[in-house]
Formats: sequence, C-alpha cells, structure tokens
Amino acid sequence: MHKISRFVFILILSFFLSINLFLPIAKADGENINITLEEGFNGKIKMGKGFPLTIKLDNSGEAFSGNLLINFNPSWNTGGAISIKVDLPANNSKTYQISMPGLTEDHPSSYHNISTIQLYKGDWRKGKTVKFNGEDKIKPKYIDMNENVIGVLSENFDRLKELRILPFTQVQMIELKKEELPKQSLGLEMLDYLLIDEYAISQLDEEQQMAIKEWIEAGGVLVAGASPNGSQSYGQLYSLLPMKMEKEVSVNSDFLQTKDTEKKPEFSELKIFTGPLTEDAIIVDKIGDIPTTVKKNFGKGTILQTSFSLGDEPLSSWKGYSTWFANFLNEAEVTKLNSMKYGPDFYGSLYWEFVEANEFFPASNFSIGQLIGLLGGYIIIIVPVLYLVLRKLDKREHSWWIIPSLSIIMAAIVFGIGAKDRIAKPQLNQLGVYMAEDHHLTGLQASTLLSNKSGHYTLSIPKGQFNAVTSTQNMSSFDQMSGAIYEEKRKNTDIVFPEVGYWSSKTIYGKAHQKVNGGFVSDLKLKNNQLTGTIQNGFDYDFEEVFIWSGKEKIELGKLKKGEKIQVDKKVNLSLLTKPYTNGGPNFSYQNTDIDKMKRERLEYVASNIIFSSNKENEPIIAGFTKDEIIDVKMLGKKEKQDNTNLILESFNAEQEFSGEFTLKNEMLSTHMNVINGRILENMINGSNREMMIEDGEYEYIVQLPKQLVEKPTKLKEMTIKTNNQFIEYSVFNRETGEWLPFDTDKRSLTINETNHIQQFVTKEGEIKIKLVKNAKGDPYVQLPNITIKGEVTP
Repeated sequence: MHKISRFVFILILSFFLSINLFLPIAKADGENINITLEEGFNGKIKMGKGFPLTIKLDNSGEAFSGNLLINFNPSWNTGGAISIKVDLPANNSKTYQISMPGLTEDHPSSYHNISTIQLYKGDWRKGKTVKFNGEDKIKPKYIDMNENVIGVLSENFDRLKELRILPFTQVQMIELKKEELPKQSLGLEMLDYLLIDEYAISQLDEEQQMAIKEWIEAGGVLVAGASPNGSQSYGQLYSLLPMKMEKEVSVNSDFLQTKDTEKKPEFSELKIFTGPLTEDAIIVDKIGDIPTTVKKNFGKGTILQTSFSLGDEPLSSWKGYSTWFANFLNEAEVTKLNSMKYGPDFYGSLYWEFVEANEFFPASNFSIGQLIGLLGGYIIIIVPVLYLVLRKLDKREHSWWIIPSLSIIMAAIVFGIGAKDRIAKPQLNQLGVYMAEDHHLTGLQASTLLSNKSGHYTLSIPKGQFNAVTSTQNMSSFDQMSGAIYEEKRKNTDIVFPEVGYWSSKTIYGKAHQKVNGGFVSDLKLKNNQLTGTIQNGFDYDFEEVFIWSGKEKIELGKLKKGEKIQVDKKVNLSLLTKPYTNGGPNFSYQNTDIDKMKRERLEYVASNIIFSSNKENEPIIAGFTKDEIIDVKMLGKKEKQDNTNLILESFNAEQEFSGEFTLKNEMLSTHMNVINGRILENMINGSNREMMIEDGEYEYIVQLPKQLVEKPTKLKEMTIKTNNQFIEYSVFNRETGEWLPFDTDKRSLTINETNHIQQFVTKEGEIKIKLVKNAKGDPYVQLPNITIKGEVTP
C-alpha cells in the first residue's frame, strides 16, 4: 500500500515539473520596469544647487505599485532620498518630475559604484526592494561653479546668439523647455538669471509659473523682454513687472551707447513697448521722459525689464550688444548666500560655523563636587545610620537587601535628575538668521531634533519656505534607511527619519525665506556722537534683545515686543553710521556652558557675512533676537519641546549731522569685485572680506564711499591705497580722462592728494575703481588693497 502511494506521489510531482518546462518563466516584480533619467536642463546641473529631474518608467509587464527612492547629496556631509509614489498600469509608461536639492562630485557615492536609486514594491517602510532595468544612478554634466547660468525661455533661442558670450563675466546660456521646467522653485536654484523673450508664460502650468515667482523672491533675477501682447503672454508674472506694455513707439537708440560699449549702434531708432510704471519701479535708462529699461526689487530677487524685445533685429546683430547686456545684468547687484565666504562647499562650511551650535541641548548636569558630596553622604551618613538603626531594631540581617536597594534608588534619582529633560518628550532646536528686505525675510535656518526614545521621527516643513538638506555628519554608511526620506505633500514636505536611536539627534538646514507684514520702523538722528530717536517693532515677533549695529559697535536697547516703540538716547563712539563688521571668527570653545550665549555669537558671526554680501548701500543695521519661530517646522505625531533662537537684521537710514574732518578706514567702505577676465575661486577666506582666491586674469575692484558722505558737500584731501601682492599690477581709474593711473611697481602703495586732483578718481556716485592684473602663475591667494581716505565735510 505504501509503495502504491509513493508511486502516485512521484507521478504527480513529475507531471507538474514537466508542465513548468513548457511555461514561460515569470519575472520578479520590477524586472519588467525600465528607468531613464533626464538631469537638470539639457543634462547639466550646478554642483550643490537644486535642479529638476525627470524620471521615465516603462512597464512591459503587469501593473505595479510602489515607491521609488532617489538619493541626493548637495555636499559631502549632507544627503537624503526623495520618495516618489509609483503607480504603473500594465504595459504602460509614466513620467515623473521632481526637484532635487543638489548633487556633488565630492560625495563617495559619485566615485564608488553605488546605486543611488531604489525601487520598492509597496510602501518603502516595509523594505521590499525589487530589481529594475535601466539607469540606477544620476550621471549629470557639471557646470563650473563660477559660471553664471542664464536660462532662456524663447520661441526662437537662436535670436539671442550674440548674448551667449559676455564680457566681464563667465556665462553659460541654456535653452529651457516647458517639459523641463520644475513645479518647485528649488528646481530653478541652479539658474542665476532667467531670461524671457517673446515666450508665452501663460502656456506653463500654474505651478510652474508660481515656481518662477518664488524663485525670484528667494534671490533670482528675471530679465523680461518686451512683447506686443505682454499682458497675455506673461501670465501670472505680468503683475510683477515694473512697467506695463501698453503702446508701441519708436525712440532714439542713443541710450544703448555707454562708455563701456565697444561700438555705437548702426541703427538710429528702436521700437519699444511702454506704459505706466509701478510705484517701486526704478528707471535704469530713458530717452526724454520715456523709460527704456527699468528694474524693481521683488523679495530678495530683482526683475530687470526692457521696453524692447531682446532678440529682435537690428538690436540682436549689433556688435556692442553683448557689452551693453552685461552692464544691464550688473544692475541686478546679484546677492547669493553661496557667494559669501562659504565658497563651493556651502553646506560643509556652514555646518561648522552655524549648524553645529544648534545640536547642543541643555541638560541638568552634576558637577564633580556634587557627585563627590553624594557619594560621601552615602558612605559616611547612610551606611553608619542604617547600621545603627538596624542594630537597635536587631534587624541587621536585613542589610543585605536594604543597602543594594538604597544604591539603586540613589542611582535612579541621579539618573532621573540628569535626564529628566530628555525622558519626558522629544526636543526641537531651531536656529536662524535672516535679513529683512521688501517684506521678506531671507537667510539660513537649522532645525535639530533630539529623540527621547528610539524609533522613527518625522519633521514637516512648509514648501517653498525652507530648502532643507539633512546633515550626514555622523553617518558612516550610505544606507537610505539610516538617513532621511523626503515625502512631498500638497503644502508640506515630510522628512522621515526611519531609524533614530535613543537620545539621538537629527539635523536639517539650508536656505529659508518668509514673507512678513512689517519691519523695524526707525526715526533716528546722529549728532555729535549722540544717537537719539525712536524704533518701533512692526514685526509679528517679540524680541528679547534689540540692538543697533554699526562698525564694531553694538548699541544695546533691551527688549521690544511687537507693536511697541522704544526711545533711543545713547552716547556712541561713532561720528558716522556704517554697516557692521567683525574681526575674526566666533568663539568655538566648548568650555562655555552657556549654550544660549554660544548660539548668539554664532548667529552674529554668520550675520556679518550676510551683511557683507548684501548690504551694498553701506547702511547700519537694527537687529533683534527672538524666541518666536520663523519657519513652521513640526514634529509629526509627537508633542515636542521647542527652543528657538532667531536673529533678524534690517538696514536703516538715519539723519546724520556732522561736519569737519573725517577718516574712512578699510572696514567702513563697501567693496565688490567684477571679473573682466579670470575667475573668483573663493570669497572671504578665513572670514575676511579682504582676502580672496582668484585665478590669474584681470579684475575690477570697486570701492564705494558711504552714502551719507556722497550726499553731503564733501572735500576729499587724501587717499592711500596699500597693496601686498608682488604678482599683481594695480591701477586706479581717472573718471575725467577715462584712463587708468598705474601704481609704481617698486612701491606697494599709492597716495593721491589734492595736488593730484583726488576728486578725479572718485565718481559722482562715490565709487573708486581699481584694476588688478594678476599673473602669479598658480598661486590664487590675494590680499585686496587696503584703502584709507581723509577728507572734510563742509557745513
């Protein structure tokens, strides 16, 4: 009987095995999916900058549902993965587009053969990865960090061929297509300028138009050419333009001729489209009473507008067009946080000087003396007293369990006191520094969570306000599950940390901006070193400390709640209010246990860098520390304890009455560098705005006198320019002759006084131009000229 059963079993098994030989082999889930990627614009991105990524998934098998995780690493110490929900019908394809926070060649994943794309069947939290075909790694072409990228939206890109090579600057012009444009402003971060010429913006999705608007607000520069039907073609952007396009007229082309243009236009007239100006419009060029080019600030960004099409003939074939256009772009006075001292490794440097301070959490600590006291009390008091009590009760045999029990209780008390702040609930530190301008706060933000137990944690940040990246400073692997997963929601981005250890911290940081309704309203006057007047808090924040910051001096004014006004009557060591400056860096010593003080020192240091890169008018600052949150970062599903420290800065004008002699030192002057031929490798070495890294080439160093002096009857008496580079030829521009006065090569300084007609070397706008021709044959380090100016203000 058993033999018959065994025979039947073998027969059935053989039958099924033979059937499988003739059936097609089913592939595992995902193996029928092929992935192709399109990075950035035309396959190009800028290192460390946000860019759009288009992902196409072709499915040749059954329907598939799951998550696609794509890694990003804007710097060597930041990274994460973006999660995309994938729903693929059978035998079909889909295209997804996301905005990536950035990539860098310096991350190990770029030169190791590590897959940076993972496909999951179902939710990624369940951890079931499946294989797929195609590209498993983003492989873009990197644009040089020092090249300005001009993205162009035009129906005919070739019309702008004369603008692809510009003097004074390194640019790369890229044609943009509708399908490449991101729906988040982060995807446009790699662009320095966006040029629109005869292109129907109205054909873009509403989200794409909003992304352009938010990109400008965050610091982008829009260059808008005229169009005969501008109100229709510019869509949502038309209301932002400083000039309407209502009527067509012909004007003289003389406004295109400047001292820098190589050739005068061959054409005498140009057709333009003009109309009313907005209240905040600034006229750049005009013919008679007709504006031809205008600009306006929008948030931290700028809108440059021409009254003519940028690609029409005869303008587009004019040989001096590129020079004129390069000068026009300079009207934007581009200010980017990346152009501060941080250089190409923006996130790496920012972590050590700013973010790291946010990772310190307060705790109840015992000093060595307190611990010795507890131990001594236990040995000297508890043990003898216990012995005497038990002896009196004749219960000494119970000491074997009472003494260990008391030890455990005391240890628990010590632990509980030291850890009470960390056991109860998770904590969230937020640190931010912001510059207020045009009803916008723009700056840097860091948010750090501290877990109270192990598990997963989620930080939710508002879209378009906080371009956060995750610190990987303490990570030793590339495992996505040990990092951060970004999930895009309708209004927020959820940053999920799947595996957070007990009492562990996780940090996100980056650029941030927020709209505000008001600001500091000041009415101040400086006379005979006495500063008087009022400051009113028009922000929606309460300030724990407000101070005026000018030069090295900080004038503390105390607390200031929202809506309140404070009287100022202070004796100061200043005869002239200028922008702030600092000497050296912050105190990085950890011996100071005052965490709040350390955070404020770091914020002030970073603030000085922001002021240097953005305060072109050389104006003093009103600043305030607030514990109110600027960016609404939440810890989902948990009741966290928040600690916020934010520094808000805003420049101001004060009435300054002074006369007599003055001396302007280097720190009181605003400066910036224009590239004629060469490249700036790094600004602000070691925190100094007088040290740079530049390639061999030709540069124009612009020194700006304080606005307060330019507006007064001033007589300059002496200007001394000291240099410290033997491989650089220096010369200073004479505005009357149009020639450059060279320095004596045997001397390292040049002194110009009244005998040399010093006023000829200062423009009516208060600018001094110094040319640097560098030929150091490899050494990029440069100490910029040290300038001292003496003069007199007449009553």
